This record gives sequence, structure tokens and C-alpha cells, in this order.
Amino acid sequence: MRCSNGLCVWNQSRTISRESMTLAFRRWQVKDDVLVGLIDMCVSQLESVGLAELTERLHAELQMRLKATDEDDFANLVQAARLIAFSHSPMPIDKSITILLDVAAAHMPRGRSIEALTLVERALDLAADNGFRNELRRACNVYAVISVDVGVPSRGVEYALRGAAIAHELGDEVGVAACFANMTGALCAMGLYRETISVGLRLIKRFKTNSSCTGLVSNTRGNMANAALALRHYSLATEAARESCEAVGLPRDAQGLLNRVIAEGIWLKSAIGLKDEKTAQARLKMIQDLASAFKSPRMDMNRDLAEAAYEIFAGDLTIAVAKLLEMLKKSKGLPGVYRDNLVLLVKAYEKGNDHAGALLYLGELVEFLGKSQVAAVRGKLEAIKERVQTPMPGKDDVRAVINAIQRIPGSQKEEIEVPESMYRDALERLAVSAELREDSLGRHAYRVGKLAGLLAEAAGYGSKFCMDVELAARLHDIGKLGIPDGLLMKPGKLSEAEFKVMERHTVIGAQVLQQCSHPAFRLAEQIAMFHHEWWDGTGYPRALVGETIPVVARIAALADVYDALAHRRPYKDAWTHEKTVELIAQESGTHFEPRLAELFISMVNALRIAHPGEAFDDYLSQAGKYSTFLQARDQMHQMLNDMEPILPGELL
Repeated sequence: MRCSNGLCVWNQSRTISRESMTLAFRRWQVKDDVLVGLIDMCVSQLESVGLAELTERLHAELQMRLKATDEDDFANLVQAARLIAFSHSPMPIDKSITILLDVAAAHMPRGRSIEALTLVERALDLAADNGFRNELRRACNVYAVISVDVGVPSRGVEYALRGAAIAHELGDEVGVAACFANMTGALCAMGLYRETISVGLRLIKRFKTNSSCTGLVSNTRGNMANAALALRHYSLATEAARESCEAVGLPRDAQGLLNRVIAEGIWLKSAIGLKDEKTAQARLKMIQDLASAFKSPRMDMNRDLAEAAYEIFAGDLTIAVAKLLEMLKKSKGLPGVYRDNLVLLVKAYEKGNDHAGALLYLGELVEFLGKSQVAAVRGKLEAIKERVQTPMPGKDDVRAVINAIQRIPGSQKEEIEVPESMYRDALERLAVSAELREDSLGRHAYRVGKLAGLLAEAAGYGSKFCMDVELAARLHDIGKLGIPDGLLMKPGKLSEAEFKVMERHTVIGAQVLQQCSHPAFRLAEQIAMFHHEWWDGTGYPRALVGETIPVVARIAALADVYDALAHRRPYKDAWTHEKTVELIAQESGTHFEPRLAELFISMVNALRIAHPGEAFDDYLSQAGKYSTFLQARDQMHQMLNDMEPILPGELL
């Protein structure tokens, strides 16, 4: 190391004593890149005392360093956090965890949440393995927020709940509020809008008088406003957004300011829904002022979206469309902004009675949502594989672990087989997420799986195949993750054009399942792709005929149609068992393979006798009791039931 002009410069080709390093570190201001070099040296030489001193210093200065806007400086801080986290003995552990979580959280305003996952997962491991409960609570909460940001909101619900349970155990009321506030964001991202509002109302009632929870209550109101807006409850959305903005004031941190602008945008859209031009103009002006005063790419894009929404409302469609088309080029790296951009384009073309243009961008929206889910699944499966393959740090393999975390090619010499169950759990979680917008209990996938497995058994297939069919059929509608809420939850009948867009969920589902190379998922891929084919060749997406349709898809089709008809959906009431089997009998030979239809009717009639009333659904959905997400959701409601109930007429 040499020192010049008061700055320490690390020479990579040489090693130095801990005493020299400590003296230099204490006497001079250390740049971020030099700090990385010092930490790297300590890790390489297994110099734990020096590393602990560097960790202490970085912890003390981290918030100041994170305020720097230079991307190279941020990259150096990320590298420093990685080196500390995956060193042989990260000490002090609590401060190492805090560094990991602070650096991970700083990825979000930068639109780079996917890169933060490894840091948070390491923080979770360190906190859990070493008994740091408070740090574990915070790690769960940060993981929940980032999970929502990368498109896995069901995992967000699970980890927010874990964090809330730990906070409750510790007597940390603010921690409970933080976790439930983030849970409302996860629920809203899943399209569970009524549940978002229900949870939010209870949270606000319990914590609105706690001055330490002002920001958390404000965020909750923002999530409620977003949910109410999606439900077109414009008055509730307006009130929640207004309360959110007024309560939080003008935050000083980047994420808080962005949340304020997002809440202002919801308030603007709610005012547009109420045709309140004066309020819409005032909210737009506030967004423009905030974006002008606090520059960042995400602030600018949210301002542009707000301006386009107002221009559509005002009838300036040409200006709005031009702005939105220009934004499409800039916003592809920010999935949430890109999605909102496409939604506004659809609205602009619809308002201009250009139905072809509206359909074009609706199709692009579906394509984008589908690709986003494929990418999210690919990332999740790669993360699972990496977690299985990456050894925990030991005395002789520190460098190998660092290389693995930095994803340097060749750092892994041996391929380790990933258990099928780990892949299946991740995909089932997504499948349940996809169906919750239609089936509020999340049991449809499990009932379809059980019925499909039983039908395969009735058709004479072996026990191994029948079990594979049951597991595969649970994933039949995973492609609905790529269908927008407005289409999937539309109360009335879909138009012909809308139905064509809806059909794409089969292809999206197959693409999602293709990301998993395990042979067991090929059956699931066939079911997702072909369960809407008809025996007579009039189905979709390929119009296959008769036995050219894979048998697993023919089996799953009967199970899916029966269960969908027999249960209430947003667009229909539940049918009776008698009416449902009557339709299946009528469509034998057209929709369904005749032999399988006959077997199915006999089988389901016998099941109804053996399991009368509600016992029938309980029997079919037993496997759902082991779903970690559904368990978490049930626990969430149990915790909410312990809170003071909302009385009739109580709102915000």
C-alpha cells in the first residue's frame, strides 16, 4: 500500500501486515475501490481481525457512502458487501448482516432488485444460523420487498409473515407494522385487491396512532389505494392516496420520495376515474415538481406516466401516444414502469376508438407479462441450483465461494443434481399465485391435480404415472401469470379479440415450464400447453385432433373443466354437480375423449357419494395443506384475527 495526497492506494501485487493496513485505514479517507482491495486482501489472507475492523468502519460509514450517485462507487460497495458476506468468518456478524441488507435495499431505487437477491439470502442464512433474531426479522422483510419487485409476490407474502411473527415474538410493534405493510404490497401485486384492503384497514387501525409507524401506515395506504384503483373504487382510492401523501410529507430518502410520487400517481388516476379535473391537475403539478427537484430515472419515468395519463384524460391522445411510445424504449429495464406504459397505451387507443391498436398493445402486454414470468422462473430455478451447488465457506475454499457468488464461469467443477421437489415447490408457488385471482382460496390447482391423478388410475395407468399426472396437473394454469388482471377478472363474457389474447396463457405456461430441465416437468409442460385442445380439433392453441392430443392433457382437461364449473369465479356462479356432469356428457366426443369422459363421470359420482358435501372439496385439496404459501396466508389471517376487528362503517 502507498499513500499519496491523503488517499490510500492498494497495490494488488503485494501483501501487507495487518498493523500497516490498520494504521493507513485509520489515518486516511479510503475510497470505495480501495476499500474493496483492503477487504479482498483480508479475505485472501484469512486476516479475520483486519476484516472485522474494515467491517466496523464500513458499517459506520455505509449510509454516507450509499448516498453517492456514481455507479462505479455503488458497484464497489456491492463488491465489498459480497466479500464480507462470503468470507471465512464474517465478523461482527450483526454488522455484516446490516451491511448486506442496506446494500441490497439500495438496489431497489436503482431498478436492480434482481441483483440484490444473493445478498439478502446470505443475510437470511447468517442471521438464522447465528441466532440474530432482530436481524432475521429485518432480513425477512427486505426479502419480502425485493421478492415483490422481481415478480415473486407469493414469496413476499411468506417472508413478510415470517418477519411479522419474529417481530411479534420480540415485542417489536414497529417491526410487526413494517412486515404487514410490505405484505399489503405483496398481496396487491398478486391481484388480491380485496384482501389488500382488508389487511390494510386492520393495520391502519392498530398502528395509526403510533408515531414511529407513520411512514409504514402511509405505505399501507398507498398499497390500499392501488388495490382500490384496480377495483375501480375511485373514492376509496382517492382517500387512501391522499392520506398516504399527506401523512408522509416530503421524505428525505430516495425510496421514500419514489413512494410519494407513486402515491401521487394513484391519486391522479383516481381523480381521473372520478372525472375530477381540478384534483388531477393539482396532483400532476405535484408530481412534476417532485421529479424536477429530486432527479432520478425512475422519478422521471413516473412523471412521464402521470403526464400521459392526464393527457389521455384530457383528450390529447396524439401527444400521449407519442410520449408513451418514446418511453417504451427507455423503460424496458424497469418492468413495473414498462407494464404501466403498455396499460396506458391500451387505454389511449381504446379512447380513440382504435380497437386494432388497443388489441395490439394488449397483446404486447400479455407477451411482456409472460416473458417476465419466464425470466422470473428462470432466475428462481438458477438460484435454487446455485444454492445447492455452492459450498458454505471453509478454510480452504474461500476463493471458490467468492467466485461462485460473483458468477465467475468455471468456479464450479462438479454439477450437483437439484432435487425435483425444490423445483416443484417453486413452480407450485407460482401456479397458486396465478389462480388466486380467480379462486380466492387457492385450492383449484390441487383439486384439479387430484382429479387428474384419480382419472389416470381409473383409466388403468400405473401408480407412478398417476402420481406424476397429479403433480403435473397442479401446474396446468401457471401461464395465467402472464394475463393482465383486467382480462382475467372481467365480470362479463370476453370479446373474440380478448379471448384470443387469453388463449396465450397456454403457450406462456409451457414456456415457463420449459425453464426447468428436470424430466418430470415434461408432463406438466404438455398439460399447460394442450389442456384446452378439443377432441374434435376445435380447441387451442394448435387445434390438435383426437389422440394427437397428449393423453395427460386429455385427462387434465376433464379435471379442469369440472372443477372450474363447479366453483364460483369472478365472471360466473358455481354450477351444481349434476349440471356439470351433464355438460361433460354432452361434450363427450366433441370436447372430451369419449372413453375418458365416461370414466370421469362414473368416478366423480362415486367420489361425491364417498365424500358428501364440503368433504368432497376437502378430500381433493388435501395436498394444499402442505403448500408453504397457503400455510403462510392462513397464518396471516390468524394474526389479523388477533387484532382489533374493523367495525361497520370504519375506513381509514
